[in-house]
This record gives sequence, structure tokens and C-alpha cells, in this order.
Amino acid sequence: MKNGIRKRFTMNELPDEKKLLELLELAKDAEHKARDLYEMGERFSQKWEKRLESRRETTGQKQG
Repeated sequence: MKNGIRKRFTMNELPDEKKLLELLELAKDAEHKARDLYEMGERFSQKWEKRLESRRETTGQKQG
């Protein structure tokens, strides 16, 4: 490394197969975690949308 900048691979020095497989596994793991986080966010959103809708209906009935 020079000045804290990571050395980039060139066509003459591509990572070996073991390193590529390791990177692939890391990418798959990151994808899985991102999907889990997205699904958790969707469940959270749906839960609170239902609660807010219920609250609006209840509040509307009291005022009406």
C-alpha cells in the first residue's frame, strides 16, 4: 500500500481462485443479510401502518 490507498488488481495479478471463492461467499453473506434486513423493515412497516390506521379509525369515531 502506498499512502494508505489499497493496491488495485491489474490484469497481470488477478486474485487466485481461493480468494475469488472467498469474495463470492462474502458477497452471498452480505446479500443474505441485506435481504433479512429488508424483510424486517417490511414487517415493521406493515405492523405500524396497521396500528396507525386503527388509531385513526378510533380517533375518527370519537370525534364523529
